[in-house]
Amino acid sequence: MKVLLTGSAGQLGRHLRERVPGSIELICSARNGGDYPCDLVDENAVLNMLDQLQPDAVINAAAWTAVDDAEDEGELAFRLNSDLPALLADWCSEHDTVLLTYSTDYVFRGQPGRAWREHDATAPVSAYGQSKLAGEQAVLSSGARAFLVRTAWVYSALAGNFLSAILARAARGENLRVVSDQVGSPTWAGELARASWVLLQRCADELKQPELVHIAGRGSMSWYQFATLAVSRAVAAGVIEQAVEVTPIASSDWPQKAQRPAWSVLDCERYEQCTGGGLMDIETSLSACLSQWDNWTC
Repeated sequence: MKVLLTGSAGQLGRHLRERVPGSIELICSARNGGDYPCDLVDENAVLNMLDQLQPDAVINAAAWTAVDDAEDEGELAFRLNSDLPALLADWCSEHDTVLLTYSTDYVFRGQPGRAWREHDATAPVSAYGQSKLAGEQAVLSSGARAFLVRTAWVYSALAGNFLSAILARAARGENLRVVSDQVGSPTWAGELARASWVLLQRCADELKQPELVHIAGRGSMSWYQFATLAVSRAVAAGVIEQAVEVTPIASSDWPQKAQRPAWSVLDCERYEQCTGGGLMDIETSLSACLSQWDNWTC
C-alpha cells in the first residue's frame, strides 16, 4: 500500500514515520522537507501532489494545534483544520483513496456523565474546536472512505506539548501549578501512531463511508493528576533528577485566551471493536514514552 503522510515533520507525523509497518510504502510530505515538500495551504500544490503520487491512502497529520493563537488567527486555523481535510476528502472520494485524518476532544462541551462517544452532540467552545469541527463536517459530508480519528491531550518527548513543557520546568527545579478541574484522556503520540496504523491496515478494506473513531489513552485523569504522575515517573526513569512540588489550581487561576472543555474523556470502544485490538492505558503509555525519552529529545 502506498501511503502519503502529510505533516510528517510534526509531533504525530514523526511518530507515524517511526512506526510505519514494513508492508507500507510511505511518502512523507512536510512544508519544507520530506520526500515531497508541499505548502498545505496552497490548494493547487496539494492537488498537484496528490495527482502526481496517486496514493492508495492518505494520512493527514497536519493541523493547526496552537489552541490559544487560533482565537486571533482563526482564518489560518480554519485553512489547516477545515479546508485542508475537505480538500483531501474530496480528492480521495473521487479516486477511491482511503483518508485517515485527525480531530479533537475540543469539539465537545459539557459532561454527559460518561466518556464521550463518537456520535454525541458537539458544541466547541473555542475557535480551535470550531475549526476542527468544520473539518469533521466536511469529511463526513464528502462521502470519502475516511477514518476521522478524534484524539485528546496528545503528548510526547518532543517540544511543544504539556508533558515536555512541565518536565523541562521540573528539570530546572521549578515547582508546578497545574489545573485540576479539567479531566481528559492523555494520549502518547507513539501509541496514537501505532493505533492509527492498526486501524488503517485492519479496517480500510471494509470501509465504505466516512467513519468517526476515537483513539486516546485508556482511562481518565485531570491535568494535575497527570502532572503529578509524570513527575514521579520521570524521576524513576531518570528523565529528571528530583521531584518538584505540584500544586492543584482552578482553571480560573490559570487564565488562557481560549476556553478548554472541562470534560475531555473519550470512549474508544468502537476502535477496539473494529480492530480487535486494545489501547494502552494512560499510565502504561506514559511509562513507555519516558523509557524512550532520550531517543526523542536528543
